[in-house]
Amino acid sequence: MPLPSRSLLALAAMPALAAAQRPDLSGTWVAVPGQTPASLPAAPSAILGARFGLRLEADRVVITRPAATASMISTLPLDGSRVSTPAPGRLCEGERIAHETAAWEGNGIVLTLVGNTPAGMREPTPLSVRTVIYADGPDRVVVEGTMVQQGQRRQVGSVYRRTTDTLPPAPPPLPLAGTAATISQVSWIGTTWAGTTGPLRTEERWTPPASGGMMATARTLRGEALASFEFLCIAERSGTLVYLAMPNARMPATTFVLTAITPTSATFENPGHDFPKMIRYAQTPDGGLETTIAGADGARAQTVALRKAGSTP
Repeated sequence: MPLPSRSLLALAAMPALAAAQRPDLSGTWVAVPGQTPASLPAAPSAILGARFGLRLEADRVVITRPAATASMISTLPLDGSRVSTPAPGRLCEGERIAHETAAWEGNGIVLTLVGNTPAGMREPTPLSVRTVIYADGPDRVVVEGTMVQQGQRRQVGSVYRRTTDTLPPAPPPLPLAGTAATISQVSWIGTTWAGTTGPLRTEERWTPPASGGMMATARTLRGEALASFEFLCIAERSGTLVYLAMPNARMPATTFVLTAITPTSATFENPGHDFPKMIRYAQTPDGGLETTIAGADGARAQTVALRKAGSTP
C-alpha cells in the first residue's frame, strides 16, 4: 500500500533532522591528564595528541593536528571517501602520507586511518585504525581508540576539554613550484667530498638516501682552523626536492627548491633569498663534483671543485 504523501515527506526529512540534532564538535581541544572516560579505561597517552582542532562544515570535517612548529590539516568528506594528506616530516626527512576516511556514526565522528605511506616509500601500508570523537558535555569530548596490550585489543579513551589555544598553521608553501623528482635521483651526491681552493679546504659529508631525505655536514678549513661550517639536507616535499641550508647552524633553515634535474646535476633556487639564489650540484666526467652558488641571473657565481674522499686527483 503506498505511503501517504505526508509520510513520504517525513521520511525525506529524517536525515536532515538527524543532522540538525548532532552535536557541534567544532573547536580546539586539549587533553586533560588524569581524567578517565565514564565507560572506558584511560589511554596511556592522549589518542589524538596533546591538542587538536575540529571544524565541522555541512558535509565535511577539517582536522588540525599539531606536529612540532606546523600542523597537519586534513579536510575529510563525511561520506567515507578516502583522502590522502601529507604530514609534515622532520627537517631532513620526506613527507609521510596519511590515507583517511571520516563519517558520522550516531552522534560521533569516526576517523579511520586506512593506510599510511611512510616517508621515502611509494606504496601505502594498509591499515584499519578507528578513532571515534563524541561529545561528553558542552565543553568536553572523548576520543576513543584501540590499543593492544599483551596481544589483547581493548578500547581506551582520552578526555579533552575545549580551549582557546591557537594551533600552529600548516607548513608554509614552497618559495616556488619545483620540478618533479624523488630523492633516489640525487643519490649520487651521497658520499664524502673534499677539495682545496687556495688556502681553503672544503669538505661535504653526505649520507645515502633514507626515509625520503639525505643530510650532510660541511666545513671549510683554513689550515687547521675552522673558517665556517654548515648543516645541509635534501628532502622530498610536495612532489619535488628541497635543499635546506643552515650555515653555522642557523635556524630556521633556508629552503631552495629543485628547478632542474638531469642524471648528473641538480639545481635548486630561492628567488626571495638575498644570496645565494641558486645552488647547483653537478658531476664531472672524471667522477668529481662541482658545487656552484650564484645570485640572480648567475651573478657572483662561485664554483668549488670536490673529489670523493680518498680518491686521487
